[in-house]
Amino acid sequence: MVTLLFASDYQAEDGWPAPSETLTSLLEAVYGDGYVLDNVILCGDYTNLEKKYNYETSPDDSIVEIKSIFLEFDPGLDTDDMIFVQGNHDAMTEALTETGLYEFDDYLVYVIDTQDAYPWKQGSLGLSATVENTAEALSDCLDELIAAGETRPLIIAGHVPLHFSARTSSLHTTGDNLYASYVFDVVNEAGQYLDIIYLFGHNHSKGWDSYLGGSCVYRAVGDPILLPTFSEGAVNTDTFSVETLNFTYLNAGYLGYVSDSGAEDTLTCTVCEIYEDEIVLTRYSADGVYTLSGAGGANPYVDDTSLISSDYYGTELDSPQVIIRK
Repeated sequence: MVTLLFASDYQAEDGWPAPSETLTSLLEAVYGDGYVLDNVILCGDYTNLEKKYNYETSPDDSIVEIKSIFLEFDPGLDTDDMIFVQGNHDAMTEALTETGLYEFDDYLVYVIDTQDAYPWKQGSLGLSATVENTAEALSDCLDELIAAGETRPLIIAGHVPLHFSARTSSLHTTGDNLYASYVFDVVNEAGQYLDIIYLFGHNHSKGWDSYLGGSCVYRAVGDPILLPTFSEGAVNTDTFSVETLNFTYLNAGYLGYVSDSGAEDTLTCTVCEIYEDEIVLTRYSADGVYTLSGAGGANPYVDDTSLISSDYYGTELDSPQVIIRK
């Protein structure tokens, strides 16, 4: 059995505890329940110093702090194996994990960086070709794994999500993940053959994920997901398709802050236990085991009720949830 921990968005904000305090509180709850971690995957944004957010700020000091906090709980943890995905605030330094496949004895991790592989502001920057190329490289990798008969679970760790939200639409200005369908189609096809968990961060403020559950988002195989549809040259879109997931999809858990959520606004991490025949996902707050997915609602910051019907709102789902391996 292997135990991993997922989290994201290690960013300070007035009115919230320092991220170091939040991480420490979460680890007190996790280790207090007897877990011994084999590895950690962090999904981007390690600082928003001076409100810079276009790959401008070094994450190095925050990553040193994060590693030191984990070592306080487990001095034997191999921090060299820890995965640090680039977020949209982060300059790409050597402390971050480059895009590509990383193999471990009992699981695989495919990292997608946020600057060159799967950026934010996709529509406003005209990045269709960039995202399409990333999807093609990912497809080649997944095809090779399938052809080789790979049975280890695959965790795809990015920062920017796949699902449609007001952040993709004309209610915002960037078409944040306008071309998500390129990546989704590849992952969803491979999900018929591989055990895949797709992790994201990024949407911890302005209520973009309120309809899915705010700070706690989880979707299982067989659940619906809204995917942006796009026209070439358009900056954003108000339309989406409804697709059925062949993989598990969740936010890693936010360490910094959540604002204007209109739904869950609890800071969390996620524990992932990989067994021979199943995978168990448990979300943790500082108080212990927590809701894996919150109840959906409208966005209180930018009213998205004209775009997203309550038919697509998330329902509350407790931890843990079990994934039966293929």
